Amino acid sequence: MSAFTKAARFVGDLDDDFYADELQRDIWNEASAVGFQSLLWIGMIAGAVLPFAAGVTGAWVALGIFVALLTVANVVVGYARARGIDMYTSQKLRRSRIGVLVVLYLVGAGGAGLRLLLHYGHGRLAPILFGAGIGLVGGLAGVVVGIRGRRRQARQAEHAAELAEQRAFDTDE
Repeated sequence: MSAFTKAARFVGDLDDDFYADELQRDIWNEASAVGFQSLLWIGMIAGAVLPFAAGVTGAWVALGIFVALLTVANVVVGYARARGIDMYTSQKLRRSRIGVLVVLYLVGAGGAGLRLLLHYGHGRLAPILFGAGIGLVGGLAGVVVGIRGRRRQARQAEHAAELAEQRAFDTDE
């Protein structure tokens, strides 16, 4: 067991006798998922509103919220992956709720970034536009790399399934 998995099991208190009962475990897992999703939505909404409602302080708080949420989300995905589940291959990610979360993130992070750059840049827009252009190019490159990576993963998974099926067929003969 890796150090990450051990740490996650400790933080989640997964060795408790409570998890021995399957019904309790299933209900607790559902409750934890609802709680995690609620935390995600509340944080994303707060992060989208704060830069506009609370000025520079709100922008800093929004960025802190986003860092915390992204850290927790990556821990969740990383733990699942360490246990053999890749949510990106087993979950439909093209859903309206994902789009809403992305919009909330872009509004919040963009608003926070703009608020902070205007405040600390003394109102000059040229550096902001230059940074936005670099960010746009970097973001598009990240999207292209991500799409290619997902396609490669899908091809590899399909190839592995075909090989397993072929081996099963060969052993039956």
